Amino acid sequence: MVIERQRGRTKADIVYEALQAAILSGQLEPGEHLRQEEIAARWGVSQTPVREAFRRLEAEGLIEHEPNRGVVVRGLPWRPPPPPLESLARRWADLVSDPDAVPGTDFP
Repeated sequence: MVIERQRGRTKADIVYEALQAAILSGQLEPGEHLRQEEIAARWGVSQTPVREAFRRLEAEGLIEHEPNRGVVVRGLPWRPPPPPLESLARRWADLVSDPDAVPGTDFP
């Protein structure tokens, strides 16, 4: 797939967005190696936009450069928060078992 520069977006932006979407959707799994040359060839761009995209993804914690291994997908750096009811039940259990464990409470 050859990409062309779109209005207001650079080739690096387009490669970055495509890689980011692939990582966030799970198409690229944690531990998977990313080769700069292969990505550049697949998107029909030089390696410079790919390097720029890698820098941005690394800053977000989605990939990392490992010595002697290259660029590796880290995956999501966070987990979604628990549902509110689950969080409330956990706090209540903490309060009941040890009232001093919950700061700012005046539970008798």
